[in-house]
Amino acid sequence: MEPFTLIAQNFWVIAILFTSINFLIFKDKAKGYIKQNPELSNDYEKLFQHYFFWFNIPWIIMGIGIVTGGVSNIAHYFRPQDGNPFVLLWYISIFSLWVVGTYWLVFKGGAEMIIKCPGALKGNLRSPLLIKVLWLICIFWGGCCCGIPV
Repeated sequence: MEPFTLIAQNFWVIAILFTSINFLIFKDKAKGYIKQNPELSNDYEKLFQHYFFWFNIPWIIMGIGIVTGGVSNIAHYFRPQDGNPFVLLWYISIFSLWVVGTYWLVFKGGAEMIIKCPGALKGNLRSPLLIKVLWLICIFWGGCCCGIPV
């Protein structure tokens, strides 16, 4: 099997692998912060649970589509206009994550929790407002790239 075909059929596994590695790195770095400030333990635990679960949903859906034969490879996910139910479900999962993420960041104190927990984001962002604005810019850009009228 040629490399492109192998990657195209198993992209979802690669994505889950990278999400898992990032999760383990985040969890390992957080140990030091939790040791310094045990009060943050519950906030980190919530972030760990949500990170691993929510960030893998689209890749699990993609994997189900490919493994069951409903979609042969990742290329189909660039053509939602074909109406394939697995592809549409994948787009719905992305859109749902955007909605849930926006609600959590903007209305449920998610941006503030991220600021409170060092290592949750790379870089030195210290402004919840900036996190919210950057999130909304990313969603806008993602919508434009997906052809969603925003």
